Amino acid sequence: MTALDNTASRLKAILSVLAERPGEFLKGADVLAAAVDRVPLSEWESEPLSAGVPRGVKRLSAATATLVKDGLLLKSRAGWSLTEQGMRAAAAPAAVAIAGDFGHRLGAEDWEPAADQVQMAYSPVSQRWELTVQLPAGFYQYKIAIDRSWEENYGAFGERNGANHELHHAGGVATFRYDHASKNVEVSVLDGALI
Repeated sequence: MTALDNTASRLKAILSVLAERPGEFLKGADVLAAAVDRVPLSEWESEPLSAGVPRGVKRLSAATATLVKDGLLLKSRAGWSLTEQGMRAAAAPAAVAIAGDFGHRLGAEDWEPAADQVQMAYSPVSQRWELTVQLPAGFYQYKIAIDRSWEENYGAFGERNGANHELHHAGGVATFRYDHASKNVEVSVLDGALI
């Protein structure tokens, strides 16, 4: 994983840490430390910067501003706490993959939910998981796999362990959007047409 991926995972960990203590205000430093415990620093991220603060912790601290801006996190003199919207975001999975028969086109194996190339990125604003890919024209099948395994997966019509989603694609850029609340997947192409 890249440093950017690690920071995103730690932001998710911050939501989880605070969700475990709903309504409480926790010290920001304690929340950051707990997030780093859950998603450890790489060697590069462990390098100390000013005042001996590791690079990864400094990046994470700065990134928490996006949680505040997105209305998920409250910071006050009393400490940090989640908003109601933050509590909903914390309930989202740690990882969502779009695994299917086009994995090889993205540099992964087909139907491999653990591959980094098929992981979707969570948008706190839309509260959806998204992945934009370039695919040649063809017929594709896929499912949504939660937390990098097949243990929890969703197929057509959001059914758990359901039939495969199907995509007849004319070729080009396609964006997949997954809503974990409804288990629905939306696919749009570059021109904005919905598939």
